[in-house]
Amino acid sequence: TCIVTGGNSGLGLATAHALADRGATVWLLGRNTDRSKVAVSALQKETGNANIHHAKLDLADPESIATLSARLPVSTVDVLVNNAGVLVDEHHTNTVGLETTVATNLIGHFALTAALLPHLRRGSNARVIWVSSGGMYAKKLNVDELFDPPTPFDGVMAYAQSKRAMATISERLAAELAPDGIAVHCMHPGWAATPGVEKSLPRFWQVTKPILRTPESGADTITWLAVCDRAATTPGLFWFDRKPRSLHLFPNTKHSEDEASKLWSEEHR
Repeated sequence: TCIVTGGNSGLGLATAHALADRGATVWLLGRNTDRSKVAVSALQKETGNANIHHAKLDLADPESIATLSARLPVSTVDVLVNNAGVLVDEHHTNTVGLETTVATNLIGHFALTAALLPHLRRGSNARVIWVSSGGMYAKKLNVDELFDPPTPFDGVMAYAQSKRAMATISERLAAELAPDGIAVHCMHPGWAATPGVEKSLPRFWQVTKPILRTPESGADTITWLAVCDRAATTPGLFWFDRKPRSLHLFPNTKHSEDEASKLWSEEHR
């Protein structure tokens, strides 16, 4: 049983297709029920797999996450793909005052993972896969700016900061969940031609679309981490194109252990 957030388009849809093709029971979680219904119908027809379902989930809404288990008729989860993400132009907050980018990309997925831990513990070689972004390489972890972005608000920087924090959290979570037999990984898909990129970065899209990856190419490592035996025995790594990669390309993006611990503490508040 595999759960994919943001599974009704882009990388999430490509991942869901690949997993369904391999016979998995797949759940798509997303805010837009109509779009999810269309995606489920298409996936069932294209893969011949009837075990594809959807459930409404707003990662920026704590109540939506808290009630998911009651709305999701599964007792076991083998793979959780934390894929959904937002890149917004303006500063907005959710119902508890968190900025939308960090609330959705990071806090929402962390809370979802926590809510599904009982299901993952019953899984077979269970694993959690965080979908980060190569954009994180431009940012150094700054917990204060992550939760209180500077003015004027820069959506691209907020997105990169959330993805940097995601990779940091994944390392710590891997160590925490290893005793439970749950392997945690983080990866980045490269720049892929997805609806999210087209909507959020229109200028970038126009210039680079001839060389962008297909969603299927971007999702390849996600699928590989979800199904391969090696991924169950090598948790806590950061992957790109099926190979472990460094979390830092530049020395000035390395953060201290104190900053990582500060992030972990904030996640548990």
